[in-house]
Amino acid sequence: MSYAQDPHPDVDQWLGNHHRVSDAKDGDEIHVFAIEHGDVYATDNKKTYEVSFNLGPITIRIVIVIDFSTGTISICVYGKLPFLPEFKIACGTGSLTDGITLKFDFKVISGTFTFYIKDKWLWLHYDVSVLGKHWKGDIKLIPLP
Repeated sequence: MSYAQDPHPDVDQWLGNHHRVSDAKDGDEIHVFAIEHGDVYATDNKKTYEVSFNLGPITIRIVIVIDFSTGTISICVYGKLPFLPEFKIACGTGSLTDGITLKFDFKVISGTFTFYIKDKWLWLHYDVSVLGKHWKGDIKLIPLP
């Protein structure tokens, strides 16, 4: 009996468990990928998620830590453009019930990300400009327990 994982997991199954498509207001699709990271030795009620999607040429990666016992949420957003290293866009901590808004202004990306709860899901309202092109809409990110 081998305890080693299959080095070639079923891609279709992985995508079914970690990928969803969200329609943007302009008719395009936004592909959202999400992973839940577990704490090996933790006894607290925290969950860590990593979510990524693209807005035009930039890949957005969001690290989300939710403490369900206190109702707090901590979020860091990172950006990655082709041929350039990943950079931090914004970080913040807030309440699950009140949501959290992150404002940022860089040469390549500026605007706001607002995270909020609706229908037992964590949503993102984005209103951003990337390299001069504007995007605005809402994305359903992850289901909450």
